[in-house]
Amino acid sequence: MVELTLPQNSRMVTGRTWPKPAGGNVRAFRVYRYDPDETGNPRIDTYFVDLDSCGPMVLDALIKIKNEIDPTLTFRRSCREGICGSCAMNIDGTNTLACIKGMDEIDGDVKIYPLPHMPVVKDLVADLTHFY
Repeated sequence: MVELTLPQNSRMVTGRTWPKPAGGNVRAFRVYRYDPDETGNPRIDTYFVDLDSCGPMVLDALIKIKNEIDPTLTFRRSCREGICGSCAMNIDGTNTLACIKGMDEIDGDVKIYPLPHMPVVKDLVADLTHFY
C-alpha cells in the first residue's frame, strides 16, 4: 500500500474575514493568500466589495481590494485587455484572465486561487518561469 503525505504548508486554513461595507450590492470574494516568508499554511481570506463602486471585471474588484481594504494582497496585472496574460488565475474553478472575467458570469461568492500545478510565489502570483 502506498502512503502519501502532503508537503508542508499545503493545507489551506480559514483566514481573516474583513468587515462588510454598507450598501446593498455587496459580494464576497474568497481569495487564496500565501506568503512563503511566513511559517503558516495558506489561507482563504474573505473580502466584501460594494459592486456599485467597482468596475465589472474580477480584476477591478481585486484592485479595489488592494487599494481600499488590504494593501498586502499580491497579484499580477498589466494590459487589462486580455492580451498579455499576466493576470491569469483560477477564478470560480476555471483558469482564466481576471481582466476579462466578468463578475456577472459568476454565481455566489467569487473564489480566486493562483493557477494550479504551478509554484506560488506569493498570494495569487504563480511562478511563470517555465510558462514563457
